[in-house]
Amino acid sequence: MHVLGTGPLADAPLIHNARGTGSIFVSLPDFVRTTTFRWISIAFAVCILLFSAFVYWEAAGYMLSRMDVAIVEESRVIAADTPDRRLNAIEDRLSEDPRRIKLAGLFGADRHRIAGNLESLPATLPVNATVQTAEIVRVDQRGHEAMTVRAVARSLPDGNVLVIAHHDGELKALAEVVARALLLALPFAIGLSLAIGAVLSVRVQRRVAGLNALVRRIMTGSLSERVPISGLDHPFDKLAVIANGMLDEIEVLVTEMAGVGNEIAHDLRTPLTRVRVGLERARANATTLAELQGATDRAIGALDQSLTIITSLLRITEIENSRGKANFSDVALAELVREVGDLYDPIAEDRQITCRSRLRATRRHIATVTSSSRQ
Repeated sequence: MHVLGTGPLADAPLIHNARGTGSIFVSLPDFVRTTTFRWISIAFAVCILLFSAFVYWEAAGYMLSRMDVAIVEESRVIAADTPDRRLNAIEDRLSEDPRRIKLAGLFGADRHRIAGNLESLPATLPVNATVQTAEIVRVDQRGHEAMTVRAVARSLPDGNVLVIAHHDGELKALAEVVARALLLALPFAIGLSLAIGAVLSVRVQRRVAGLNALVRRIMTGSLSERVPISGLDHPFDKLAVIANGMLDEIEVLVTEMAGVGNEIAHDLRTPLTRVRVGLERARANATTLAELQGATDRAIGALDQSLTIITSLLRITEIENSRGKANFSDVALAELVREVGDLYDPIAEDRQITCRSRLRATRRHIATVTSSSRQ
């Protein structure tokens, strides 16, 4: 069986039997193939793993610190006893250990074992230091057994060395418990992550499907349609605001273009009707070539007038829509005002009018004109 996530079969039925090959192709649902579903599922699973690791780390650290405190306190108490009571304290410690996790040893200055269940003084364990991890060999009625323990060594006033240790099997047991709990909860966690990813992905798919349907209606001519806004400050809402603004502009432009078409049709009706009537009259009444040529010239003039009207209307529309600004250029207003003044000076003198103009150029080379007249 081949499971397909993408490809030509993405829009095909869920199960497709390929003829002649004996293979059954299963096309995954649309929401499974979305990036939202994949990332949410992966992120949720990673969060569960990190949370489990954090719980184990905190629990192990707490147990280790309690173990170290207990080891230090017990070694201090035993070291403070007299030599005879020290041996009894060691024997009492070892006798109250049904789980076989407590270890202790008393060694002479020459490192020979005096009491306890440690075969020898660990070579890697420093004396009068903090609690360390050490490799020891346990000796009891069951024989010899190598262990990894947390231990501390103290030098005594008589030259002997006291070692108190605790097997770290509890930490390993904790790790096994956490791992077992993780394995048991992992299927439920994966199912929950898939469910959450599916729900969010389906929500996104519905928004996208609604947007696709809206775009199709707009393409069919329903320009009054707008993208709905939920008001939750969602990224889709921000996109909807931009899209609605674009649709508003498109609707205005289409309406204006329709208005331009109506204006052109209305303004061309009279000159075109005049051309038609003139040509019909020429065809019916013209008796000479000169009369026919005159009618043709008048028709050509009327058509030129129609073309001028069309050009003017289109130019006005471009200016109104600010699309004709690309053809704009800077104008020297100062020179233009001087030319206007020179043009009207003779008329003002004839009528005994005094006309003055003051020009001030700005940074953008636009002249500010102040004119005054006096009778």
